[in-house]
Amino acid sequence: MPMHFQAPSRGTRAAPPGAVRLVMRSARGQALVEFAAVLVPVMLIVVAVIQFGLLFGANVTLTNAVREGARASTVYVYVNSQTKAWNDAHRCGAATTAATQAFGFLSTSSPYFSAPLTGGACPTPVGDGQTNGDLTISYCKHVTTPDAPCPDGTDPDTACVPDTRQACLVVISLTYRVDIVVPFIGALLETDANGRFIQRVSATMVVN
Repeated sequence: MPMHFQAPSRGTRAAPPGAVRLVMRSARGQALVEFAAVLVPVMLIVVAVIQFGLLFGANVTLTNAVREGARASTVYVYVNSQTKAWNDAHRCGAATTAATQAFGFLSTSSPYFSAPLTGGACPTPVGDGQTNGDLTISYCKHVTTPDAPCPDGTDPDTACVPDTRQACLVVISLTYRVDIVVPFIGALLETDANGRFIQRVSATMVVN
């Protein structure tokens, strides 16, 4: 079959090389701008996911740590030759040591966490509980509601009577501060004066 070739029209001219390069450069520039517009929010989302992952991981670790501290306080062996306050201080020290040993990669020093001990014990307490830095320990006979204080100052029946704390509830609370990587996330969370997120966890167990 014979082949026919059509000659280009006289009014049609090929675009000059410079114009082709200009169009290609413009397309590349537009693609770069669009890529940057998409990349910034995507990176923010990725960093935010990492930040919340770090906060969640710290919360899981602290939850395990406070349980270890509460467990240590329940099995503390009361020393009969010492006073109740002395034993409470050393029970608090045992709880603090057990909790910090379960911190894993979390820091056990200031400004993230602080619960100083002297000779393995917290300072000598007054009353049925004490706050030692970022660790709080308290005792009560029972609680009237899950959210009620232990002991309840308005209900004398909730006070823990035995010096040994046997059969009483012990409540351990930890406060920990986590660095915030993404600034706008810090504005949405409870932070301290240095911009660190404050996490609080607690555990309640029965003293053996």
